[in-house]
Amino acid sequence: MPFYSYADITLSSMFPMAGLLAVIKENKSPDITFQLLESPPPEPAGGDWIHHWYTPAGEITISLAGTGAGYLLRFPFLADFVIDENGCRVGGWPAAETDAETLRHLLLDQVLPRVLAHQGRLVLHASAVTVDGKALAFAGETGRGKSTLAASLHGAGYSLLTDDGLVLKADDGSIQSIPAYAGLRLLPESVAALFKVPPQRKAMASYSPKNRIALDRKDAIDPVEPAALFVLGEPDLENGEKSIRVSRLSQRDACMEIVRNSFQLDVSSRDQVKSLFAAAGRAAEQLPVFALSYPRDFSRLPEVHEAILRQLADLGS
Repeated sequence: MPFYSYADITLSSMFPMAGLLAVIKENKSPDITFQLLESPPPEPAGGDWIHHWYTPAGEITISLAGTGAGYLLRFPFLADFVIDENGCRVGGWPAAETDAETLRHLLLDQVLPRVLAHQGRLVLHASAVTVDGKALAFAGETGRGKSTLAASLHGAGYSLLTDDGLVLKADDGSIQSIPAYAGLRLLPESVAALFKVPPQRKAMASYSPKNRIALDRKDAIDPVEPAALFVLGEPDLENGEKSIRVSRLSQRDACMEIVRNSFQLDVSSRDQVKSLFAAAGRAAEQLPVFALSYPRDFSRLPEVHEAILRQLADLGS
């Protein structure tokens, strides 16, 4: 069965994983195995539903149920994923209309980050680039511009590490960031504004207008020491706010932002929540975290770059 590199684990799958680096693991078991299910998973009883994730408009985007032997993660009208109790085996059942690209996107960008979180890792909704050999990360809610900002810095000469999937590992007085995988997911208008030469791209998923842009990477990404985390907020447009604002967060507020921007699977588990807060607290002790807001104007991105790099220079001094 083919093996792939994802963050700091190996994934085995007969289902092709375009975008992931294929690796050779002789005589070793994978950390996680994915396979397509031969039949749909049993429908959960009403009381088995643990949690629902909603859009701002109130529509359910993801639902989680207990199965007795693990979990069912449902993306309504798209796919079901069955996850065993330890997060070592994942099965997928796509809806009849769900194509391979959509299934792969759901697995790589939604399911696996939650599985890693369930296994005890701290996984952020964050994009990241390298600056002077360290990781510069951007977290925030969907639509805040994480991918666009990372892509613009990549275009300015800073290597992209990951797009919306970053593992933070803090222990023994040090902290490391581990990218999920290299790649970009951008809206067509962002691609047109950020790339002088149109890159090769394909649809990310059937339900989204975003494009997936693959980056040619031949080697696995090693863990990188993080320089800082910037949490993206909305500019105050109602009051005519068009300035770029950066402010460093207190350790307490940094911890809460790390928790708020982390992937989770079983949000009802006290042990899981306790572990998440402990990991976020350790990360906040060692990682500078900033709040960043700026107008969503492509022409202002060079100014945003300057503001970010100025903060990094101040940290260094």
